[in-house]
Order: sequence, then C-alpha cells, then structure tokens
Amino acid sequence: MPYYVFRTASLLGLPERLGEAPGYREAKQLMSALRSQSTGDPAAIRMVFAANEIEAADLLTQAREPDPSLAGDDD
Repeated sequence: MPYYVFRTASLLGLPERLGEAPGYREAKQLMSALRSQSTGDPAAIRMVFAANEIEAADLLTQAREPDPSLAGDDD
C-alpha cells in the first residue's frame, strides 16, 4: 500500500492530493519538500497510509476520537 500526501485546507474543504510514494521515507521527503515550498500553513500538508486514494481522502475527512489513555491530569 502506498503513502499519499494531501493538502487538507483546500477551498472546498476536501483534501487535495499532492503526491504518492511507495514507502514511508519517500513520502516523508515529499511532504517535507512540499511543506518548505508552501506559503500557507505547513501543518495542512498531511501524509496517510491507505490502500487507495479514495480511502486516504476518506481517512483525512473523518473526525478522530482522542486517545483515552492520554486523558487525565498533566502533573
């Protein structure tokens, strides 16, 4: 399964596919290069591991539940 790189802050609110890479290292390099060239929020460029582009876009649009093991007091 490949890694997909998307921009999540598009005008329509839908993820915009920027690229794809066969492995994590290649995807991370692509994402870093795109973030350094970006004039907007660099955190809007995200990487996701999925079977296909449709699943990747779907994963990026889903609301995520906070991890319950991280909840609690910050002492």
